[in-house]
Amino acid sequence: MVQSMSHSYLTFNHLEAGYHPGKLVLKNVNFSIPMGSYCAVIGSNGSGKSTLLKLIAGLLEPSKGNVKHPFKAVAYLPQNGSFNRTFPISIADILKMSRYVNSNDAYDADSLQNALNTVKLAVSLDCPIQNLSGGQFQRVLFARLLLQNPDLLLLDEPFNGIDEETINDLADVLKDLHQKGKTILLAIHDWHFVNTFVPMIIDVKNGCTTMRRNESLVQSA
Repeated sequence: MVQSMSHSYLTFNHLEAGYHPGKLVLKNVNFSIPMGSYCAVIGSNGSGKSTLLKLIAGLLEPSKGNVKHPFKAVAYLPQNGSFNRTFPISIADILKMSRYVNSNDAYDADSLQNALNTVKLAVSLDCPIQNLSGGQFQRVLFARLLLQNPDLLLLDEPFNGIDEETINDLADVLKDLHQKGKTILLAIHDWHFVNTFVPMIIDVKNGCTTMRRNESLVQSA
């Protein structure tokens, strides 16, 4: 973790949020996450894990309070079901979408290929996305995240329905990003992954949140 970042935080100030008037999903969320943290957001279905990530990404406005952070580049990866993989575009087309996030960046074939190499995907850039397996497509989405070069990564259930080899390869990608000082929050229900890789846990329950160290990971280190 980058030591100079230790005094900067992602902060929730008495935040409340929901999707319908009078029905809150999150209530009085009030805590801070140091920059450079790697956190698993844990909770039952409908507890507010995705809502928390959307609030940070700016995709949802709180009904009360606010979220503040110092990050200049934020990348958000929604759940797999948010993507229409029957759309007739190639891997290269998906990767080039990163330039709409970083509008000053232009990606040549070498840059795109290097991103695929990092996520260990040995498939042609011209391959249509409809020809990819679920694991291969998730590798493409991770490659796109790398091209965005974000300071903060928000990942919503990134390993649902993905094979174990892909999970382990992408876990290595996240570990490397964390070691480079990136801040990572992922909503996840896979305790094996959490206890193997993720040092901090954010529990979401009954609309409230608490943050703690992952003692299971500490004990196994």
